[in-house]
Amino acid sequence: MRTRILEVLGIILLITAALVGSFFLADYVQSNGTARQLVEHFGYLGIFLVALLIGLNLFLPVPAATFTPIFVSAGLPIPGIIATLVLGALVADTIGYLIGLGGRHITRHTSPALQKKMQSFAERHHALLLPFVFLYSAFSPFPNEVIIIPLAIMGIRFRVLFLPLLLGTILYEGLLAYGATSAFQYFF
Repeated sequence: MRTRILEVLGIILLITAALVGSFFLADYVQSNGTARQLVEHFGYLGIFLVALLIGLNLFLPVPAATFTPIFVSAGLPIPGIIATLVLGALVADTIGYLIGLGGRHITRHTSPALQKKMQSFAERHHALLLPFVFLYSAFSPFPNEVIIIPLAIMGIRFRVLFLPLLLGTILYEGLLAYGATSAFQYFF
């Protein structure tokens, strides 16, 4: 129990440190013309790559939207930033799903009993699947691959997951982007 509390506190500390670091970097970009030009140069491609890399990173759960104040400081509009973050996250989710499909083929041959249990679980709780995917992608600070890979192994089709994943990711990135930007404007 104590270890779990320390893990949660560590994650909260990590996200807070990333947010504070993002604020200081955004302030630097705002006041330094060269830094601003660099962020403008990479623009939406840079945002997409940040979202993709963070989306694929299962070990450091730092939300990509944490860095929104940096991009706003360079003059990029928040709706465009959110759309690019969502696109990057969905590409990461698609890659995660493909990894899960590979795992499905492996477990089918190496652990048929496990495969059968996972499929049975998915069939039994199918009604909860879409709300779960939406709520997880909308409110969890962890990458969506944490659930996408197992769902792919269970045999859930990506087209079933796509809409709740898209809506949840839009909500998540939107809330964080506007929240991080508002917090930056409040403190700086």
